[in-house]
Amino acid sequence: MESKFRALTILLFLPLIAAIVILPPQNVRAATMTIAQDFDPSDLYGRRSTNNAMFAILESLYLDNPVTGKIEPLLALDHNMASDTEVIIELREGVTFTNGEPMDAAAVVHSIKLFANPKVVPAYGIYAKSIETAEVIDDHTVRLRLKRPSPIVTLILAQIIVVPPKYWEEVGPKGFGQKPIGTGLFTLTEWIKDDRIVMDRNPGYWGRTPEGIDQLIWRAVPDSTARAAGLKTGEYDLAIALPVIDAIDLEQLDNVKIYSGDVARVFQLHLSSLPQHESPMQNRLVRQAVNYAIDKQALIDNLYYGRAALLNGQVILPHQPGYNPDLEGYPYDPEKAKALLAEAGYGDGFEIEFRCPSNRYPQGLETCEAISGMLEKVGIKANLTLLESGEFIRQLVNREYAPIGIAGYGIPDDPSFGLAIYRSDWRYSYYQNPEMDKLIDASAVETEPQKREAIIREATKLMLEDAPIAFLFGAREFYGYTARLENFATNTAQRYFFYDMKLNPK
Repeated sequence: MESKFRALTILLFLPLIAAIVILPPQNVRAATMTIAQDFDPSDLYGRRSTNNAMFAILESLYLDNPVTGKIEPLLALDHNMASDTEVIIELREGVTFTNGEPMDAAAVVHSIKLFANPKVVPAYGIYAKSIETAEVIDDHTVRLRLKRPSPIVTLILAQIIVVPPKYWEEVGPKGFGQKPIGTGLFTLTEWIKDDRIVMDRNPGYWGRTPEGIDQLIWRAVPDSTARAAGLKTGEYDLAIALPVIDAIDLEQLDNVKIYSGDVARVFQLHLSSLPQHESPMQNRLVRQAVNYAIDKQALIDNLYYGRAALLNGQVILPHQPGYNPDLEGYPYDPEKAKALLAEAGYGDGFEIEFRCPSNRYPQGLETCEAISGMLEKVGIKANLTLLESGEFIRQLVNREYAPIGIAGYGIPDDPSFGLAIYRSDWRYSYYQNPEMDKLIDASAVETEPQKREAIIREATKLMLEDAPIAFLFGAREFYGYTARLENFATNTAQRYFFYDMKLNPK
């Protein structure tokens, strides 16, 4: 009798046991996406230099969406021009920061004023020069006043990061950069400097969210070979700034995809002509000689495996307004370089410092070494000084990156930004020319397309003749990612966002 009862009990409990077995565990590990980046950012507000990690937490008024190729409403719903210098911005309702503060007109006005103050956030100064002020119309409407008309209002709005005013006042810009509060997809959970940044999904996010990504882990991996190796083994789901040779190797794998996008990063040598940087580079003939001395095509073929493009003597990209397809850059002509050096009074050559970041750009060090060798062939002994990424940024923005230094700029997709780098008062500028300043200013306010293109071409011609830089190449930046990830893309500023991404399970 007892055995029958036991059997009956087991039969009764079998369905319950089966049900328990097939229920998913309650403490399932979050679906984590691990990103290997080349360096740890100094802060997550981009006060000195913007970074992709910050955009997972912080949001802008508009989104320069690399997946659709369009600038789309984000925290702003729409805007209209009340006049050439007055923008009425309509805000999304019902959005709050993760500390509970409302994302309203007061927060946006506060954020615009921060954005327009280069002493507080110098990284945005290049975008904010046309902003006068902002004021609240009502809880969800803002009036933005410009100092001058602008042909790129929507693109400017896409750069404005919205922050909670009360929290900002409590912690200040430095504190905010270390512990940011935003409206974005993720919130900051942990930050161990030079190791990892951990972010968890914002449970109260107001909009669309990525599928299969509950957590982000940003790893600081300065060694590009280690980033590629970790991608291959599955340790990382996304690895940025891969060397071309590793990208070519990884392309052969079924479980990895490579993204390169369009040519967006403009590589050049700063040839400082600033008065505080006394060197032969203050002589235009010497700067022209440097341009003739460098075999740009050899760099592209041998170090970048053909996956870069000549600049043809201009920093304007081929798809941008004002690009001149008929312009010819400096050809490789070492004899011409020697003749110009002799004409400038340096027939016997000279010795000079050449600064180069050791781990900022894929193939960056090899590029500097190759250029140094080319310069030596014409009599310029360029001694390399190698800098870690953080020190490179510090020197660059403080105008200490001289007399020669390599840089690769990825900026929003308009010549106003590309040219503004060379304005006398810009923090990255190692060039002072009042004529160039006038042309840069004129290109930033001219709204008639043909007139604007003519101004940009005039500025480009002046740059070519004056040679404030050595024009190198436009390079693609290679990203490797797991084949489980869908909809990865970057815009021309090489920013990527998670809204449209999907990470399929292993």
